[in-house]
Amino acid sequence: MNNSTNNSTGSVSIGMIPWLHFGNTDYLIFKAWLPSSHGAVAGACIGLFLFCILDRCLAAYRRTRELRWRAKAILISSSAHSNASKEDGSKASGEEAEEAPIPAHRQLVPPFTPSHDILRGVIQTIQSSFSYALMLAVMTFNGAYIISIILGLGIGEVLFGRIGRNPEV
Repeated sequence: MNNSTNNSTGSVSIGMIPWLHFGNTDYLIFKAWLPSSHGAVAGACIGLFLFCILDRCLAAYRRTRELRWRAKAILISSSAHSNASKEDGSKASGEEAEEAPIPAHRQLVPPFTPSHDILRGVIQTIQSSFSYALMLAVMTFNGAYIISIILGLGIGEVLFGRIGRNPEV
């Protein structure tokens, strides 16, 4: 089936095939990226596959950073709490305290830490860009692209999925 059409100016344009197909008639994200041979489609598939593995690697990196930031926040919070307890204990040393100490309230939202939160925002921006680029590749309905993306995400998860999941390891 030929999916090209002639418009009123006589030029030929390629339309989108709205069903799952294999071929070399689909733009890949940009107009300049039109794999026009089977080798070019294979190269695009390899590129998408590696891009998906990079996406999973970035997700693992973000998880490890989140664990480190959480541990650092807990350390800072516990040291601040122990310092407050020592100060309260020194004040009450001359008096007998019959009441149990009131537990410190835990903050629901950690404070803004520029070194953590700006990097978190940058990583999220990159991850969102990756996701949208992969979505656009899937929206071509090219079966080779879709299979490459699914395999890349799966293998990337096998390689990097365990990283940053368990804080004790």
